[in-house]
Amino acid sequence: MQFATMLKQRRTELQMTQQEMADRLFVTRQTVSRWENNLSYPNLDTLVEISNLLNLSLDSLLKGEMDVVSKISSDVRAKGRYKKYALIVTSILALIVTALLLLSYGRATQNQLIDRINPFLVTQVGYGVLPIKNKSEVDTFISDDPFGNGEWLKFKTGKYTNQNRWVVVAHKGSYVSNVRTITSKDIPTGFKEQVGNRYFRYSKKTMGPRVSKKWSLSPFR
Repeated sequence: MQFATMLKQRRTELQMTQQEMADRLFVTRQTVSRWENNLSYPNLDTLVEISNLLNLSLDSLLKGEMDVVSKISSDVRAKGRYKKYALIVTSILALIVTALLLLSYGRATQNQLIDRINPFLVTQVGYGVLPIKNKSEVDTFISDDPFGNGEWLKFKTGKYTNQNRWVVVAHKGSYVSNVRTITSKDIPTGFKEQVGNRYFRYSKKTMGPRVSKKWSLSPFR
């Protein structure tokens, strides 16, 4: 007996309307009508519900119905593919989010290793002033443009004199790739006001974040 015929016959025996059956299965009446007219088939989950509702075994519902079996098999394979694709997409999104969080952490904490591999950062050239007393490692503000944008950077300079205690620095975020001491005359005119002649020790209370940008956690600058 065909699935459609068996479904309609059993529903009639139970004195159940198409609408009542549809309500019990959480589908539309039109869906039940299509099943009974052999125009479509229920998926596996719904077929199990039909089996319970009509008190018919799955074996009897599927016996001789190769179309139904094929449809269910296709549904199962499709669900497997969807799960696989969903897992792949979820994994890719998780990797992207993790990478962005890592790069954001690198910017916020001025991690030189992370900044060095950050693909969103570009190498910039900025200018700064060094303390009068020679230090093996300095921590000074490097102006990247005449408008005061830049960041406090730690780097080694070697020995310098009072005449050449200014620096031109090539850096990618907090990663410093090149440093050269210069005189104040070598600083471009637009940077002179920002760089100045006096070295100031960094103070978070008075100078704010070490990186002068609007969003401290952004990995893009």
